[in-house]
Amino acid sequence: MRDLLKFAAFVGGLALLAGCEAGSGSSSGPNPFLEDQGKPGKADTQYLNPDGIEVEVDLEADIEAGGYSWRLDEGPAVLGQFALTYLRTHGEFYLESLAEDASSTARVEWLVDEKWITAAEAESVSRDKLKRFRIRGVNAILLHGARNGVTEGTVFKAPVPVNPFNVMTDAGNTCAEEDGHITLGQSVYWYMWAPDKTTCKIKKQDMTLTVSKLMPVPKLTYPEFDRLTEDKKVTAVVLFGQIGDGEISDTDIGMRGFREMGTWLVQAGFKPVTPAPIGRRFTKRIGDYDFEIDLYSPHDFSGLGDFAHIDNFKTALKEHEIVVYDGHSMLGASDFWARDDLYSDGYQIFLYGGCLGYQYYVRPIVQSKGGWGNVDIMSSVIEVSVGANEFAGPVLAKIAWALDHNFDASWKDLVQAVRKRVRDSTFGVSGVRDNCFSPAGPICGVEPDPAKTKRFEDAAATEIPDAEPTGVVRKIDVEEEFTPRTVALDLEVAHAWIGDLKVSVEHDGVEVVVWDHAGSSGHGISQTFTLTDFANKPAKGRWTLLVVDDAAKDAGTLKKWSLAFAMP
Repeated sequence: MRDLLKFAAFVGGLALLAGCEAGSGSSSGPNPFLEDQGKPGKADTQYLNPDGIEVEVDLEADIEAGGYSWRLDEGPAVLGQFALTYLRTHGEFYLESLAEDASSTARVEWLVDEKWITAAEAESVSRDKLKRFRIRGVNAILLHGARNGVTEGTVFKAPVPVNPFNVMTDAGNTCAEEDGHITLGQSVYWYMWAPDKTTCKIKKQDMTLTVSKLMPVPKLTYPEFDRLTEDKKVTAVVLFGQIGDGEISDTDIGMRGFREMGTWLVQAGFKPVTPAPIGRRFTKRIGDYDFEIDLYSPHDFSGLGDFAHIDNFKTALKEHEIVVYDGHSMLGASDFWARDDLYSDGYQIFLYGGCLGYQYYVRPIVQSKGGWGNVDIMSSVIEVSVGANEFAGPVLAKIAWALDHNFDASWKDLVQAVRKRVRDSTFGVSGVRDNCFSPAGPICGVEPDPAKTKRFEDAAATEIPDAEPTGVVRKIDVEEEFTPRTVALDLEVAHAWIGDLKVSVEHDGVEVVVWDHAGSSGHGISQTFTLTDFANKPAKGRWTLLVVDDAAKDAGTLKKWSLAFAMP
């Protein structure tokens, strides 16, 4: 088992303490399974606009260890955790947790004699020379104003202590915002760090966070529905953790959510299955597929410290394709997710509702799954103020709708459905940039050998008429006679609202729709579509591209398109 998040070195006995709790309302609003899950209209722009970008940053600061020179190796990560809290509490910059990098010898570097050396090289250097460090390539999410104008080299700053190992002694409670769940102490001071308080007089410095990489803007991608439904069945589980303290009661938010979700499912035509293996089970036939949803109450699994019911946790991860967790994050102290033997071998979707799930638990899940090829993860970057039903309900309802609507629910659609219910930017999704499935056919595959590929391009930029059903018609004539192994469409469109568009390709009497009002408020299409309908069929003749904008107010341009024929 990987030793991924052994955070005890930082937080001592914190492992049974909660990080935050969901809202206390008795209802999560209307039943999303009964709402119209079709494409939203333009009136919902406040919920549809993307809110952030993902970047990598390099952290750099000085450090004094005082009498704790033996802890210098973990010092960079400790100071990084102070920066994480400061940035998080200011609401726009969310840094991935550095807890698992406490003793990193690869990402951490030290400035020694005006030269940067790795932490591994620094092990043979006198401790008194280790004054300045940097940590390379840390993931971060920038929301709202923080994302504006960001380029590689943009610098952010966060005040942190100079000596992170003696803050409690030096500052007492003068630099902390105390938490009702956690007793202030040296091991958890970073989580309550509040350097802007007028009472905070401790010796501080500005840590610099320099953007070293801008992640590419993701293309429109979908859950891997083909893999989810390969056996004609989709399985999901919702783990309602305990949200309150003390003994589990029927009034706990987790218990109320457990009952409410059961009511929603029955109202939506799901049938209870009795007896259920664990908790409650509901199933419904939707189109050609069975959708099976299990609900675990806090009595079945209360959270990431519930060793008494860890077998139920293992069953949830091993036997379900969609796994929802709602409960305390344990401030990254739990290694429940870092167990190689827990997960199924196939593709899974995780909806992580514990506080700061992006910072703490994306990495152990994806590493345990062996990489992004088998997992997509929706997680929170801030303290979650809603219960499981408010983020899992819209996702499960949208997936249920997609099972009977040609799988036309993109990840952007799913995230926006959650944002509409939650009303903030709490949740984002990771690992979907390279997903291959789309309702029109695969959007990725083996890159064709240029030497064995015939390519035909139309690069004449053409305005797309607004709200005009005739659209733009462009043609490519293939004069040669050959039969390609595969055919791919490369499409470049600039548009103010790509959800207005329908795009199709026609050849030899066969029409294939590659884009059908997807993408909502996105501003462009730059994707490759695999046209499986035309594989291993004669290519000679006219190929027609039709781009229709059938809604008013927004317009755009067909920049170029091309066809790539991979030869046998």
